[in-house]
Amino acid sequence: MMKLIKYAMIAAVFLAAIMYAVFFLKNPSKDNPKEIYIIVPKGASITSVSDSLTKYDLIRSKLTFKLASRILGTGSRLQPGSYRITYGLSNTEIISRLVGSEFAILFEATFPEGSHIRRIASIAKEKLGLDSAIFIKVASDSAFIHSLGVPREAKTAEGYLYPDTYRFYLMMTPQELVRRMIARWKEVIPDSLLQKRKQIGLSVHQLMTLASIVEAEARLPIERDTIAGVYWNRLKMGMKLDADPTVQYGLGLSRPITHNDLLKENPYNTYQNTGLPPGPICNPGKPAILAALNPAKHDKIYFVARGDGSGGSYFSHSAAEQGKMIKKSNTNERE
Repeated sequence: MMKLIKYAMIAAVFLAAIMYAVFFLKNPSKDNPKEIYIIVPKGASITSVSDSLTKYDLIRSKLTFKLASRILGTGSRLQPGSYRITYGLSNTEIISRLVGSEFAILFEATFPEGSHIRRIASIAKEKLGLDSAIFIKVASDSAFIHSLGVPREAKTAEGYLYPDTYRFYLMMTPQELVRRMIARWKEVIPDSLLQKRKQIGLSVHQLMTLASIVEAEARLPIERDTIAGVYWNRLKMGMKLDADPTVQYGLGLSRPITHNDLLKENPYNTYQNTGLPPGPICNPGKPAILAALNPAKHDKIYFVARGDGSGGSYFSHSAAEQGKMIKKSNTNERE
């Protein structure tokens, strides 16, 4: 009986030693305390993760790490991402970092409403480390964007890259970012909402084009509907839109336009061409899209910036009234 108890005690001690080695024994530490970034790709297995940990000498034994992972059910809880792991952690501590969000690296980028593709590419390079030239190339791949649900009339993804804050736990490729932004556009502006555009006689592409002009012109949110109404009135009357932002976009300008710019022919010159330009000139947010869907009903066909620093506009129903408002705006600027 005493021998059985002795063997049981030895077995218990041996088992405890094994469990300690598997779960709680600290892995090798180094003088350099810097963190190592371990990438867990989509569909990664515990074996591939242990290979990465071994590569950087973060664990002393693949066997004990994999055993701890399987006992703790880590495989089903692994999430794709990049994780910060330091030397000298136990297997349990490493696993807790790999299945939680506290030590995950968060990639974040905010794309403001009204950003055009070039601006989005610049932000993606700065915040996400993406190649801006490749991003623009992907966003201009008509076959690719059409496969994601962008209307066939669109030559690029301009107008359909929804402006928002995007967060990722895994570094994105340009293709994945374009896909994500278009998916967000479809989520925020679903087909059920877009159906209303039939009531005003616009295709989805025309609607997004009008919304992009409203986005670019409106300095005050309260004026979006009114500005949309101005352009809608002009479209119905067959008047030219005379929208400065379309000329800027067509010529690739970031500065205010000049009289000479208006004389240069390009498809986006709404001072020369009647109707909407070929496509969106920026990526509008939901408020601008809703304004284009629900333009204010009024008789105004002109507007000019107040010039008083408020960001607001004066609206007019005739050329004569517009002339007076321009003089008033100039006076405000001088004062």
